[in-house]
Amino acid sequence: MMMRILWSSPLLLSLLPGCGSVEYVHDRVACATLGDSSSDDGTASDDATTEASGESGESGESSDSGESGESGDSGDSGAPPSGGIPTPTAPCPTIADGVVSFCPAGLGTCRDARVVNASGATGSGPLALHWHGTFESPDGVLAGDFAAQQIESMVVAEGGVMILPYGDPAAATRPDTPFPWWVVCGSFGTQCDRLDDFVFADEIVACAVEQGLVDPQRLNTSGMSAGGIMTSHLVDRTAYFAGAVSWSGGVPLWAQPATPMNETAVMVIHGGPTDQYCGAGTSSCYDFVQPSEALATAVAAAGNFTFLCDHHSGHTTGMGNVGASFIAASHAEGHPWASYVFGSGGSWILDHYCYLPGQPSPWQ
Repeated sequence: MMMRILWSSPLLLSLLPGCGSVEYVHDRVACATLGDSSSDDGTASDDATTEASGESGESGESSDSGESGESGDSGDSGAPPSGGIPTPTAPCPTIADGVVSFCPAGLGTCRDARVVNASGATGSGPLALHWHGTFESPDGVLAGDFAAQQIESMVVAEGGVMILPYGDPAAATRPDTPFPWWVVCGSFGTQCDRLDDFVFADEIVACAVEQGLVDPQRLNTSGMSAGGIMTSHLVDRTAYFAGAVSWSGGVPLWAQPATPMNETAVMVIHGGPTDQYCGAGTSSCYDFVQPSEALATAVAAAGNFTFLCDHHSGHTTGMGNVGASFIAASHAEGHPWASYVFGSGGSWILDHYCYLPGQPSPWQ
């Protein structure tokens, strides 16, 4: 089966023999100063490390967050659907490039999202619903985050649409809780069980499908840090995504074990032992490795295709091209990477950085 990689890239193409004649875009990797993919020590160069999300960068924003078992007060926003593509709960706005306001019934307010490539949508391309991290914005990640930029390039080449929700300002002004999504709460959060962002996601997906902008079999979600946690909760609570990529996200302890109700293929990326958030909203540093592995374990237990990648570069969006490639290939009928033999499949980057749930990181 041929994996569809249609956007141009200066990076190397390599074959994945374990998937037949699948083509794979060789991506940025973890360690900027440790040589290249042919080096004797098995490491590879990474020219984009400083552009990655999850740290303070050119966008003037930093990233983000852990969670605890304190679920806090509940909200009044309604529940996500138990299965299938949702239908709009209110008249859909015209989805066009730029900032678009969605006003789902039950929220009592409208929410904004940044839309990319609606003008170039063919109706057969993917939807990439991408969630930003703490102290970030859609504009900031598009300007300075490597993974978001790679997803944007892929979507344009594939004739799809990328939609980046803005965080609810009310969520980020909770006491000692700077996180942009209600379900992300840190050590002190309140109202952590509000479903506003799930309702918002449903409305975006419903309207994009209703307006014929994307292939309903190619719906995807992704995010970094707080956005990765939001992505992971969507995998657990929705049934319409074909694929998902979590960068430094995963399922927090209070939500484990996750019980995915879908067949979403999930790529789970983390940055190894230094992948931590130690900022506002947490009483101690929050480690993203265990929650990431818990997400992959839950997805695998549900019988769905998943794997992990450890780029070993800390709290950054490493392996941005790989995540974009995964999204491009995701389809509700199955993911072409599912037959890949990790560790010996023939892709240097997948064999050196990625592993299946229950196995140790290749770095160990």
